[in-house]
Amino acid sequence: MELKVMKGTDFDVLIVGGGPGGLSAAKFCALKGLSVLLIEKQPAIMAWKPCGEATSKETFKTAGISPKPSIVLKEAYALVFAPNMNYVEIKQRGYSINKTYFLQEMAAQAAKAGARIHVRESFEDLAYEGDVVKIKTSRSVYKTWVLIGADGYNSTVAKAVGISEKSEPIPTLQYVMVNVKLRYPDAVRFFLGNKIAPGGYAWIFPKSDEIASVGIGVRGAPAKVYLDKFVELFREELGRAQIIDYRGALVPIGGMIRDSVRKGVILIGDAAGTVIPFTGAGIHSSIAAGKVAADVAAEAVERKDNSERTLRAFREKYYDPWGRRIERSLKAMRIFEKLSDEDLNELSRILDSSDILDLANGLNLKRVAKKLLQHPILAAKIAKKLM
Repeated sequence: MELKVMKGTDFDVLIVGGGPGGLSAAKFCALKGLSVLLIEKQPAIMAWKPCGEATSKETFKTAGISPKPSIVLKEAYALVFAPNMNYVEIKQRGYSINKTYFLQEMAAQAAKAGARIHVRESFEDLAYEGDVVKIKTSRSVYKTWVLIGADGYNSTVAKAVGISEKSEPIPTLQYVMVNVKLRYPDAVRFFLGNKIAPGGYAWIFPKSDEIASVGIGVRGAPAKVYLDKFVELFREELGRAQIIDYRGALVPIGGMIRDSVRKGVILIGDAAGTVIPFTGAGIHSSIAAGKVAADVAAEAVERKDNSERTLRAFREKYYDPWGRRIERSLKAMRIFEKLSDEDLNELSRILDSSDILDLANGLNLKRVAKKLLQHPILAAKIAKKLM
């Protein structure tokens, strides 16, 4: 493929960050014939951020990746537990994945399409030379037409262009545990309740018959205290397990930031809050953001116009369906985070799997609201607010 570089630049597009969003942007920019450089500050393209490593089958379709056995550890259904341990089964099956191999497959596809990838290279600062963005890194200086910042919650690209807004974070902590004896070895499990995970949820995701990711996200409470209590609650399954991976991170669950674009710059992924708030899931939505950013960058290069006004098309194109879903999921989360454990227990008796999927993923909230209108107490607490 012949790469056409804009006059006066080293690369048409430079991407900071080798996570799902950045790698997606690199691949789809390269497929459009743009010259692309992706830099990653870590020494490898891999899953540095702790993650339950479960995702939908649709994620693979959006990324254009085949569900190879080396990436997909197992197919899994889901169980969502109320505080009283009643649960709703979601039979729709997704994948428990090796996220490192998933990201490396994305990197391989980006490189095959023509993108260059540099690890151990961090973004430091930028300046403008006319319409060209001049990038200083830990290794060199580059000129680019469009800079895509996919460098996480504490984005250095955002700081460099004066974007201080961040999506509200939730602290998360996760153990990878071995020698587990899971009661539901083929189910990803979510646990709600103010005594279990105030302001968030806990999870147990199987990686194999003897390995599981066990984690928690909480707000206004110490994550490790609650995670250790959660592990103790499931001592029959986890009592003899050992921790081989212990990491934490901030996950942006407050929705998309209002302003994620500057002249020559687009923010995506955690830097822009392209995460589904209710679930904290960001792999699929960030891959989709990378694809949209690639479309907008290609148009900017074609038109020789990288103005802020032109790049704002990213938010417009991303909004339907993803931005809209993020808004709706945030709306549902804001309602549910105020519910008592008794309310959550009652909901587990009323809601079915399609209701939970719609609420969590910001889909058909009105349908769920109409269902809850039939229950006087829940109508006032939830249904009318969802409408």
